Amino acid sequence: MNKNKIILSDNWLPLDGLTLEDNALASIKDESNVLIVAGPGAGKTELLAQKACYLFQTNICTLPRKILAISFKADSSSNLSKRVQARCGETSRERFVSLTYDAFAKRILDHFINSLPDICRPDSAYLVNESEWVMRAFEEAGFVNTKGLSASSLISFLDSQLASVTLPIVESKTGINEKAWLILIKGSNTVKPCLTYKMITRLAEYIIRTNKYIKRALLLTYSHVFLDEFQDTTLLQYQFVKTCFMDTSCVLTAVGDNKQRIMLWAGALKTAFRDYCQDFLAGERFLLMNHRSAPRLVELQKMMYGLLKDESKEIQCSPKWNRSDGEIRLYKFKDAKQEAEIIAKDIVRLSEEGIALNDICILCKQKPEKYTFEIINYLLLLGVKARLETEYQDLLKEPLTVLILSTLKLLLPQRNPESWEQVMLYFDSIYDQKIDSPDFLLNKQRSLYSFLNECRNTLSICNKIESFERVIESILEFYETDKIKSLFPVYSQGCYLNKVKGDIVRLLWLELNTIAFDLENAINNFEGLNSVPIMTIHKSKGLEYDAVYFVGLEDSAFWNFRNQPMEDRCAFFVALSRAKKIISFTFSENRKAGFSDNQSHNTINEFYQLLEESCLVDIYDKTKVAVE
Repeated sequence: MNKNKIILSDNWLPLDGLTLEDNALASIKDESNVLIVAGPGAGKTELLAQKACYLFQTNICTLPRKILAISFKADSSSNLSKRVQARCGETSRERFVSLTYDAFAKRILDHFINSLPDICRPDSAYLVNESEWVMRAFEEAGFVNTKGLSASSLISFLDSQLASVTLPIVESKTGINEKAWLILIKGSNTVKPCLTYKMITRLAEYIIRTNKYIKRALLLTYSHVFLDEFQDTTLLQYQFVKTCFMDTSCVLTAVGDNKQRIMLWAGALKTAFRDYCQDFLAGERFLLMNHRSAPRLVELQKMMYGLLKDESKEIQCSPKWNRSDGEIRLYKFKDAKQEAEIIAKDIVRLSEEGIALNDICILCKQKPEKYTFEIINYLLLLGVKARLETEYQDLLKEPLTVLILSTLKLLLPQRNPESWEQVMLYFDSIYDQKIDSPDFLLNKQRSLYSFLNECRNTLSICNKIESFERVIESILEFYETDKIKSLFPVYSQGCYLNKVKGDIVRLLWLELNTIAFDLENAINNFEGLNSVPIMTIHKSKGLEYDAVYFVGLEDSAFWNFRNQPMEDRCAFFVALSRAKKIISFTFSENRKAGFSDNQSHNTINEFYQLLEESCLVDIYDKTKVAVE
């Protein structure tokens, strides 16, 4: 099919020969506001990618208008953008804009900052989300940290206070919140100008609400809006969406799943689905196919619906599975050392059977560094690396990381067309129409070849982190730092670009030092291709693995269960639904992970009842058995 040919809606078929369930195809062709409720593995991201292609190819999204996709997480935004580009090609490069809520709000603020009244207008060099300056601003405004809150807790607390400020600010107000706003917006002798993401969203919403010309420009730019992972949308984010798009000609498509609402602690709006359907007069469609998980795992997921107070739907498995496929295990151990030995040996067995290490994931409800300490060490004894993904997960999605890694991959002996394409895409974005000129493109390619040779020579004699840092800095100089900042505005303010660069240098150098300057393996290790990922349930949202080990199904991990049972049930459901083939749950009678070493599962016993009474779970009680 010619991706650039305009075709009739009735004649449009999903790209890549994909067969969609009836409701998915109907959702794609729905030309009104719609809420798509879809469980794990239903293909929500693929549906949005196909819908973007449909809108472009049928010219329903008419030139030069665009589609705006807003996601909760950066990796979700990046994944959706890549899928659309793979299916729509050049059409989507300029016309499909995929951003997080924070990035969308910041784009509005930065583009139209001068439309704000002076008292609300931030200094153009404002920093973003740096707790030191937020703390200092509140101290200067009269706040006393009597509870001794940590930096991360403090910025969350202060953010909640800042979010309640009424705009425009009235100078006569004397409250601490208003004073802190004014200090942070303009800075002072002791405080640098700094905004939190909630402040940015409030200011962006205020811009749209008070300036009809800017709102009109927004609506002339975007004819369609996608809202991904909609169950995690906060009240402030939803108000921003309403201000931008409610009662307009813009068509919205929201996708989500209430069973995976695990961001209530971050302010997720409990009534988001209901409010959206009422405010935007949106219809509701349900997807019933689970393309991800094996049948036994899907059956257990369906048994969770009662605990989650969700209507039972006839969820169907992909025909690629046999009815008996899937393994679910519950392990009960004496202590964390016994757990580590058995789980580590099982991971090695799966690896030897052909499952890639990065397709085996260890999940924890919280504190993965404590819950997996013994497992990490035992895996090392067996020659297997497992790593905490906390530092890597967001870093690997950074545009700067992608550009640097793509350049380093071009230094390797084998061809790397994907990296070449990334570099050419950067040139295309920076130099716009000039890249179409054969002479200009040829000169750029020649300069790139010359630069790569210089990098190879420099790396061959690189023996200190300082010299390696100069290599990375030379890459940024080659691509021109100012142009990087203009293409990726997130790096244009404060020291964020230097922070990302520093993290790349430190972690890549660690890998290079570990494996004797083998650049290819260092990059693979940095990207996590040769290790077992370890993360919290919250970080696993949107991801999937052949095998998942949920370590620490214990009361201490779900310490707040009595106060937030529904959110913790959703967390359990998210963990369960990350697995494609195998899911294992572990309990240890003795674990140094909380206030007490002795562990129990009395508070969360409903999970154990579900597992033990399902007739789907293999139970291994090792509490009275010595490890072989």
